[in-house]
Amino acid sequence: MLTLDPANHYSISATSVLRHVYDPLLDVTNDDKFAPALAESWRALNNTTWRFTLRKGVSFHDGSPFTADSVVFTLKRVRDNGKLIKSFVYQDIEDVQKDGDHAVTVTTKRPFGSLPAHLTMLGMLPPSAGEEAFFQKPVGTGPFRFVSWTHGDRVELAANARYWKPGVPRVEKVTVRFIPELSTRAAALRAGEIHVIDRVWPDMVQTLKATPGVKVLDTPALEAQRWHFQLARETVKDPRVRKAVSLAINRDVIIKDLLLGYARPVVSPIPPGLIGHTNLGQKPYDPEKARQLLKEAGQSKLTLDFVLMKDLYPKQLEIAQAVAAMLGEVGVKVNIRNLEIATAREQRTAGNYDLFYSGWAHMPHDPDWYFGQWFTKAGAEKLTRFSDPRVEQLIAEGRVPDPKVRQQKYAEIERILWDEEPEIWPYYSVAIYAISDKLSNFEARRDYYVLLHEVGIA
Repeated sequence: MLTLDPANHYSISATSVLRHVYDPLLDVTNDDKFAPALAESWRALNNTTWRFTLRKGVSFHDGSPFTADSVVFTLKRVRDNGKLIKSFVYQDIEDVQKDGDHAVTVTTKRPFGSLPAHLTMLGMLPPSAGEEAFFQKPVGTGPFRFVSWTHGDRVELAANARYWKPGVPRVEKVTVRFIPELSTRAAALRAGEIHVIDRVWPDMVQTLKATPGVKVLDTPALEAQRWHFQLARETVKDPRVRKAVSLAINRDVIIKDLLLGYARPVVSPIPPGLIGHTNLGQKPYDPEKARQLLKEAGQSKLTLDFVLMKDLYPKQLEIAQAVAAMLGEVGVKVNIRNLEIATAREQRTAGNYDLFYSGWAHMPHDPDWYFGQWFTKAGAEKLTRFSDPRVEQLIAEGRVPDPKVRQQKYAEIERILWDEEPEIWPYYSVAIYAISDKLSNFEARRDYYVLLHEVGIA
């Protein structure tokens, strides 16, 4: 947790914390439906114009009213301040005009069908918000007021008695603690010191389930594990080599033996539930065919550099070692480079890898950002060096607001990717939470958000 500015991070933990202090215009439910928050309704007037009708009678924690001015200010600020991490997403906004105090029209330079999805991740600010001082003690319209933040340790929040949703929140205060070590988090939960922990690893589930007073919840996450190839490298430029690597990996072994069943087979780069998901069937395991393809490609003595971001994903080192053994059986040598996260990312930017162990959580509940980041020439130039004019064109065509068109274009993109294999998709993640059985109404979220608006304590 490095910032209290909702426009200046893409951290899931920061989103979870700040969603209690600030409200977005739209919410997203666990089954990927967009729901009213500060906007009561919204619609696309045409391919480049959106209209939002705002909730009346809402006030910020300091008593000032929430109006269209807040929306104009928040959207123009994120678009115009290039230093903000989320700024790049909003560059297509042409203008934001208020229509009285409770309606706003947003016009865009080109179609921006994923705008509602991105707005679920942007808390609305009062127009009086400055920069530094405001974000030391921020004010939102959310169910909790900010009390204090001890860097690297905790954020303290207190109930907003005037919250616009009746009966919310149901607890007087919330303390969010940042405990990087999962074993320490689990021990604190088992000792009754905390009520919720997230990001539980599969091999801790049985211990937690056996603890009196603790419940374990899991749900299919909006995350596809994806290991991307460095497409500028001669070793993996040939699609036959990438197909061979894919065919040599036994995904069932990874899911059953290493993740203990807490993962699902991938049938498409986009997880089920999201617009564009199309079932393309599981990737086969066929080491014999892998050997044949490597021979055809003249790569029977291949060596691959597999770069990992240290301790980021559950069981990743064991999984990489298992994959190295599988690839060894078809004559491919794998060098596993398990690097500190920042170093690994530097190596990725520099292109110093053949295969990079990564995931992608679709936090906006929409694949446009994933496609734009990884499969456009501009997005991928410092990452995978992916470049395909057909895919570029389909991504642009898939940005219209019409969901039927978007579904069709995204299905076409996925078929191309499935065939070309610029990435290996080993499994869809499962989100695992452990909670105190004193909690009521806690929802295990697919997007990893920990939301406590409606949670009670017995």
